[in-house]
Formats: sequence, C-alpha cells, structure tokens
Amino acid sequence: MPTAEREIETLANQEYKWGFETLIESESAPPGLSEETVRFISAKKGEPEWMLQWRLKAFRHWLTMEEPHEWPHLK
Repeated sequence: MPTAEREIETLANQEYKWGFETLIESESAPPGLSEETVRFISAKKGEPEWMLQWRLKAFRHWLTMEEPHEWPHLK
C-alpha cells in the first residue's frame, strides 16, 4: 500500500480528538401505518385521550376504504 493511502487509512480510523459531537435524540416507528403507530405518534405529541380516540376511529375507517382505481381515467 502506498504511503499516502496508508496515511489516509490511519487518519480515517483514528478516534475523533477535537471534542465536538452532536447528540441527537431520535425515535422511529416501523414502516407503514398501524394502530400502534397511531398510538405512538399521539403519545409523542402529548395529545388528550379524546384526540387519540378520534384518530383511531379515523384509522379504522380508513382500513375499510377501497383504493380508487378508475378516478384518473388514464388510458
């Protein structure tokens, strides 16, 4: 391995020594939408119980809906 490549490898693999770091708290939900995801988001936002129930009712209604297939009339 040439000297320049060795130096780059050494620099890339060493511990960061300048003391700057950004700690970012994050949470994530699994892909897709589910009742658990709705509950998670509502809890994260600190919503009241009535709002959670309203969202769950809307989510359950959404589950019963059919996806439109002919509305754009693309042919």
